[in-house]
Amino acid sequence: MVYGQAELPAHVAVPVASQPPQNPPIPVRTLPATLAPAVDTAAILADNKERWDQLSQNQLIRLLWVAWKYEWPRDSLVAVVHRHPQGYSRDSLIVWLEEGGKAGEERKRIAQIKARRYQIATEAFNYTGDVRQLDLSLMWYGVMANDDGHWSLAQVKPKVLLSQFQSQPGALEFDIQTNRGQGFHFLFGSPVPLDTVRAWYNGALSYVNDMPTLYPGTAETFDRPNGSWMYVLLATGAVTGPGKCGGLKDYALQVRNQKSDAEIALSQNIGAQLVDSVYHCVPELYWSGYLMDDDIPDALFVQEIPGGLRMVLFLSDPAPEGQIWIKSAEWFLYFEPTEGEDAASS
Repeated sequence: MVYGQAELPAHVAVPVASQPPQNPPIPVRTLPATLAPAVDTAAILADNKERWDQLSQNQLIRLLWVAWKYEWPRDSLVAVVHRHPQGYSRDSLIVWLEEGGKAGEERKRIAQIKARRYQIATEAFNYTGDVRQLDLSLMWYGVMANDDGHWSLAQVKPKVLLSQFQSQPGALEFDIQTNRGQGFHFLFGSPVPLDTVRAWYNGALSYVNDMPTLYPGTAETFDRPNGSWMYVLLATGAVTGPGKCGGLKDYALQVRNQKSDAEIALSQNIGAQLVDSVYHCVPELYWSGYLMDDDIPDALFVQEIPGGLRMVLFLSDPAPEGQIWIKSAEWFLYFEPTEGEDAASS
């Protein structure tokens, strides 16, 4: 007899359904498909999830692909990634390896340079050239001379302002300044950042005491030889008239990487990029130094043109294979307004 339940006759059967179950089922809540938990894709892609002491299967597959694509040692890649902390540190390193590592960074840098070229400019008052070509979104640097006879590099923000005091009635003139108080030898705009604090930088930007005019027969040695090898400028040809703009014949300006006149590793003639049928004055070496992060000097030349000056910058990076320099930027500075002249920096 069940306590609290009246005694029933033996011939009366109690339906099973009416009896309380021994272990009642717990109702299960059903979620809509949109609210169902996300699939653990990491668990699907990996036999073993990533832990501090092991890489996931997915990470290993990606590293195998990297090793195959770039022909890098597989075991070394795995060891390098495994030493990094679990999570973002490992994943970001794998992404960097998938993009080619250092070589991938270099490809990106070259692509940036090709997309947005280097530029040069000078600080000026009442500038009459075309300032629309100045790309102020570049990273700009000022090259300035120090008291110790070296150059230094400082990041600046150029400002182009309409001149308050016009030198010519009706002329459109601009002042080109920077956010810094000191004056600069010239301004350099780069699509990629430059290292202004590298350890050897104090001696990297060289000093030109005199501004040599590169007449035929002139030779200039850059003041930072790479060991016993050095870079030399050698001008050849003939002068056909008096003065810098009297005329030149068969003018060539060679930049050489040499140990001696008999032992030349690389030679390049840049004369035709400075002297032609339009620009026929003898160029001068305005500045030389090391803007790029290498041991090859860069050079800025200045040249007289009708009513002003032309400045041309040659850089060692990214020069094509087999060349020392590439012509990277120009700047035209006019002493008075001109009509129809292209005064752009390119």
